[in-house]
Amino acid sequence: MSVRDTTLARLRETLRQPHLPFPPAQSEPLTHAERMTVTHAPGHIWAQAQRFAQELHAVKGSCELLETVTEARLSVVSRLQLWLEEEQSARKTTDPERPEDWEVLCWPLDQLQIEGLPLILKDVGFKLIEPTDLHDPRQREHIRKVRAGITTVEAAFASTGSFVVGGRGANARAASLTPFRHLVVIPFSRLFATGEDWLAQMRHAGKLDAYVRDSRNLSIITGPSKSADLEGNLTMGVHGPKVVHAILFDDSQQ
Repeated sequence: MSVRDTTLARLRETLRQPHLPFPPAQSEPLTHAERMTVTHAPGHIWAQAQRFAQELHAVKGSCELLETVTEARLSVVSRLQLWLEEEQSARKTTDPERPEDWEVLCWPLDQLQIEGLPLILKDVGFKLIEPTDLHDPRQREHIRKVRAGITTVEAAFASTGSFVVGGRGANARAASLTPFRHLVVIPFSRLFATGEDWLAQMRHAGKLDAYVRDSRNLSIITGPSKSADLEGNLTMGVHGPKVVHAILFDDSQQ
């Protein structure tokens, strides 16, 4: 039997497994409303935040739901310190810490949505890196070694646990794509039930056309980077971060 025949036989055997959610045993026709909105996330903002966390956990991400900006600020610091400890404990050498171990790739500081965060990170020893020109080979080489990135989002969708990262700026994608670990900060004011709700709000405000024109790209991220071969063997962190942790917080009192 050829390699091709062997692979196809394995695929057929995998698809026969009874616990798989596809293909559905019985598929009902979609209603008009279902065609217009594929996913749903009913309820108030906290219910939507819980739904976001549930969906993100389902795709191997992790999430925290916090009530205040102060809690979010402390959680960011704690998470970065935890990641640093994990990195150090996993090292297979007795060499001292490297300077880049304490560096964090980030969006421009005024976009991080948490007041006072850059100062407190500096106080505990972390250095925030904002690349200004990714065409510079020295800057690319520098950020290649950074193990953690922190960003906020353009919008987040409760129904799928996804979030939108825009391409407006030299480092917009770098902080969410290059590091091994991605920490994403999501205020409730940027959380929507579905992607359709966000697009509807942008259209109503007359901002959608200009936003799309001004963005180099729009990336919708759902959990850590994953890739699978034809046999369904899943590998994490191939084309982006292996770890994605979201911090959702109520910013209504900020």
